[in-house]
Amino acid sequence: MTPMAWTYLDPRGMGITLSLSAALLALVLLITNRALGGRLPGMQQAAGGVLLASLGFTLNMLQAWLTPLAGLVLAVVLMVAGVALVLGGVRRLRGMSAHWGWLLACCLVGLAIALWFGLAAPNPRWRIGLLSLLLALLAVLLARTALGESRAQHQAGMRLLALLGVVFAVLMGLRSVAAALGLVESSVSSTLVNSASVLAAGMSLIGGVVGLVLVISGDLMALVEHQRTHDPLTDLLNRLGLRQWVGQQASHVPLALGMVDLDHFKQVNDTHGHALGDQVIRHLALLLKASEFPNCRAARLGGEEFVIVALGPDQATPLLQTLEQLRTQFQQGGPLPGNTLSAGMARGHVGGFEGTLREADAALYRAKQAGRNRVESAQEVPIFDAVG
Repeated sequence: MTPMAWTYLDPRGMGITLSLSAALLALVLLITNRALGGRLPGMQQAAGGVLLASLGFTLNMLQAWLTPLAGLVLAVVLMVAGVALVLGGVRRLRGMSAHWGWLLACCLVGLAIALWFGLAAPNPRWRIGLLSLLLALLAVLLARTALGESRAQHQAGMRLLALLGVVFAVLMGLRSVAAALGLVESSVSSTLVNSASVLAAGMSLIGGVVGLVLVISGDLMALVEHQRTHDPLTDLLNRLGLRQWVGQQASHVPLALGMVDLDHFKQVNDTHGHALGDQVIRHLALLLKASEFPNCRAARLGGEEFVIVALGPDQATPLLQTLEQLRTQFQQGGPLPGNTLSAGMARGHVGGFEGTLREADAALYRAKQAGRNRVESAQEVPIFDAVG
């Protein structure tokens, strides 16, 4: 590449353009996250870190027109603090401790380097080399933290953050080596190393915002899917969610299914009000939730009607015992002790789920007809004593 061609890759122009673009995107992300109620712990810190780093990067590009205190010291503090804040925010997004004390120490190291090699004993090679090394270290930690994300809804955004962290760390490491070899004397001079570093830094800032946006969008998509398949009052599966869960199994897998219905629930609402009725519904849902295990799910089909499904062979007897225990626990506790429920149980296979559901409903109807507050089975189940 000829020297004339470098005018198209001026580090100062690229740096200012990219950093201000990243700052604007980070500001929009901050506003969006706040509008969404700050659902994700750490998102404000991560987006705020990108904003700080972008502002510091801009000041660094403008150092020829600013005082050393603003163009060097403040710029360095903002850049290092910004990257550290992004790292702390990503750690919080992962559900980890942010280690703010350690990150503050990194900021103080950056400040010391800027003050000493920028003002007290000016030495661009040492200043650029050590600061590049510090930023590379933070970028490696960021990439390592983001790469460990296991939640499906956050993986796309975190993997992008990890990729950008690796690229940024590699280029900052090379820049540190170049500074040590005397190949870099200024952050804004038109050299291959500076142009590549500025381009990588600017694109990493913009890409970091994109990664965080992907984290938010993935979380919102998971929330929408959860709301689509779960009952809003109890957070149990709804009818659609239950059918999806059952549909994921092979059609030949055996299952046992229990239908549960509150007795005289309309009277509860009419006498005590719908607010207390909702408390009764939630109490039963908690009991059903406590009865779940890896191959067993409870769902609210609507109103006061619930179902619990256990997959696998020989689940009928345990499920009948669970339903009987549920009946006893519900009658003895909750917002209205003394209230009762009835249940019906049936056995079948995943392929005949709808038919098994109808059989359990018929058994539930028999329990209602027989006086309520009891458990009935559609088929005879051996080795079970209904009274315990």
